[in-house]
Amino acid sequence: MKNKIIIIMTFFCLMFSVTHNAWAKKKKVSQSGMGYLAICMGARESAMGDASTAITKGIQGIWHNPSALADINGYAVSLNQVNWLVDTKLYGFAIAYSLGNWGTVAMDLTYMDYGEIMGTQRVDKSVNYRGFILTGDLGVEDYSIGLAYARRMSDKFALGFKVKRLHEDLGRARYVVDEYDDPDTGEKIRTRKDKGWSLDDWGLDIGTIYDVGWKGLTIGMTMQNFSRDMKYWYEEFAAPMCLRMGMAMDISELFMPNYEDLNINLAVDALHPNDYTERVHIGTEIIYLKRFALRGGYKFNHDVESFTFGMGIDFNVAGFSGVFDYAYTSADYFKDINRFSMQFNF
Repeated sequence: MKNKIIIIMTFFCLMFSVTHNAWAKKKKVSQSGMGYLAICMGARESAMGDASTAITKGIQGIWHNPSALADINGYAVSLNQVNWLVDTKLYGFAIAYSLGNWGTVAMDLTYMDYGEIMGTQRVDKSVNYRGFILTGDLGVEDYSIGLAYARRMSDKFALGFKVKRLHEDLGRARYVVDEYDDPDTGEKIRTRKDKGWSLDDWGLDIGTIYDVGWKGLTIGMTMQNFSRDMKYWYEEFAAPMCLRMGMAMDISELFMPNYEDLNINLAVDALHPNDYTERVHIGTEIIYLKRFALRGGYKFNHDVESFTFGMGIDFNVAGFSGVFDYAYTSADYFKDINRFSMQFNF
């Protein structure tokens, strides 16, 4: 018992050290690329304020904490849709298979749909009074394909990782390769070249979960979107890497140990991203009859997102079990965000 208390106190000290100066530092905005990788995918996790590191379960862990995959039995499939800002959408598909004592393997596809983005080309106003013409849809796209593995090293500790191939295509655009003055007229002459702006690289997620063994208390840690620097032109950037520490607990085991029809989960995450100051996410979940769930949460130190809520239901169809989750996130200055998730286990 003494060792468990030491672990808990150490974890709280680490979380305090991360968050103590969260609002005292300058914001490191726009120092990463491929920002879609930092969007919370799962509706359950998002409804709990994205305090997901220690609370995520099953196949949804492939996006939040890959060590959670270790507890899958048989096959699992997940489908996700995020109606993101300014009419963009994020889609996620994953499939996992348990190898028994050898762990769990999983694959996922994450795709960002930006809709139609029209390209423009600067022209003389004698050609068009606006000074530019439309060149058609640029065909911008982002996606990643991941391969994950997780294994429970003991009944208390699980470890998982995901390697992912990152792809981004910003379409084709012309750029100036040479510029000189016309000797007769003195006008600027620019030579342009057409080029496709795309890149491919690798990313890595690593996660752990530790069951303290006291009243359902779990501790999780993840490193998400670790990558080397990438470059389009002269400026280099990395993926939105984030170190997360989380704690979750079923407080009904603490206050109502004999009441099995109701579970109340609490979760808190401390985040250290490479493109912002430190953040704190908190969330709660009330589950009735192990089937119906209501959730709520809050994200501290965000410019756009703030409070969240959602719901979920477990169901059984044709011999296999499934879960449907919905989440709502308040977004300042934009339309609010809705998420939908479905997962099946068989």
